[in-house]
Amino acid sequence: MTKVMGSVLCCMTLCMVPAGCGQPSESGSAEGAAAMKAAGRSAESDMEAMVVRLDDGGLLLVDTRSGSPFVPTAVDEADIIGVDGRALTADDLKPGNVVRVAGNGIMLESYPGQYPGIETIEVVSEGTAADAERYADLVAELSVTVDPAQPAAANLEYTTDLARVTLMLRDNGYTWTYEENGEPVQAIADAAHPVQIDPADVSDAGIDQPVEGTVVFDRPVEALTVTRWSEQALEQAASAAGSYQDIDADSLPAETVTVSLEDEKARVDLDPGYRYALDATFAEGTVGYVFTTLR
Repeated sequence: MTKVMGSVLCCMTLCMVPAGCGQPSESGSAEGAAAMKAAGRSAESDMEAMVVRLDDGGLLLVDTRSGSPFVPTAVDEADIIGVDGRALTADDLKPGNVVRVAGNGIMLESYPGQYPGIETIEVVSEGTAADAERYADLVAELSVTVDPAQPAAANLEYTTDLARVTLMLRDNGYTWTYEENGEPVQAIADAAHPVQIDPADVSDAGIDQPVEGTVVFDRPVEALTVTRWSEQALEQAASAAGSYQDIDADSLPAETVTVSLEDEKARVDLDPGYRYALDATFAEGTVGYVFTTLR
């Protein structure tokens, strides 16, 4: 299995990245990675890009002017239009298609870039698969094979009044089974209870109003439960106990959150000021994730 998620170096910071900024060649060099991380300059909201498919079929767009690759992380929410004006889906986009991309111009600091704020993708030229072959080296670089010993990764995507945001979720303990030399191996990583982690050490979604979030996993999920605690209640409990790690987790019953699960995506309503814990079950085992909406 190959996933572009495995090659993305993501951080929460949103940056205005010029459409022409980034990789100067088509091979995905380290110099290009550094350039894609440049921030603090105004982005062009429209750009022309070529459609490329990674080895697992994942969608990648490459700026035709600079050769900078970027991932349209919320492409299902964008309007996609064919050359004849008919509506398309992301699956309809073919390697070699040249598209005009319009959005809010805000990319996440990562390599390849992540562009969650795309509003429209319009095919201006169908091209051919042979046209996309010029990016073969880039595809090979970014089509990273997932280490079977690595637990499932997850991103949280949501939209605010200012931007569409993607937040990489760190795992918080797991039980994971994989094969090594034909033999099953089980890896177990213990972790603190979600309420016993200092909020400074928890990924912060940073919302100030209710939003609908989408958790995207890098493989199908068999089951998912989501629970939450008030950060204000956790702060009071930590003050009484002396620290977050000394909180009696059993004294703070969790509130169950309704979640809609489909294959590799889960939709969940988020409110500001809460600690959220996700417990996901996969064919290979279970993984916990935790994040906050403190600010």
